[in-house]
Amino acid sequence: MSSLLPVPALIRVLRWLTPVFAGAMFLSIILVLLEIGPVIMGGQRVDRDTWLHVAAPLVAVIGTLTFLASVGLARRRAWARHLIILMFAFIIAYAISARAFQAIPNGMMWRAIGNASFAGALSVWYFYFKKNVASYFAALK
Repeated sequence: MSSLLPVPALIRVLRWLTPVFAGAMFLSIILVLLEIGPVIMGGQRVDRDTWLHVAAPLVAVIGTLTFLASVGLARRRAWARHLIILMFAFIIAYAISARAFQAIPNGMMWRAIGNASFAGALSVWYFYFKKNVASYFAALK
């Protein structure tokens, strides 16, 4: 039945972009380790050690989830959409915990929560409530 449903256009685009995004995340960690380029966290310049201790774990987890989602999208697996939603939930949880341990300023936490909430809500709508996309993923089960 899944072969009868066309792949939604944005899913086709995401199949190509998600591996690029995942690679870029791991490349950013390598560049910081090699001390190449500016070190920015939450739109603010920070020192290398701060970035490696605070941002690098988040970037590594999100990069891994993005890579796994790209594999799921490429192989037409319904669980791929769950990983994309999980990324935004993880960003929110990480921001709250990083603030609780005073690793980031209050404003940075709220910025991360706001951005991830907006992107997460948009993703929930797209993957679960947009009729053609929800039908596509339902047919994959």
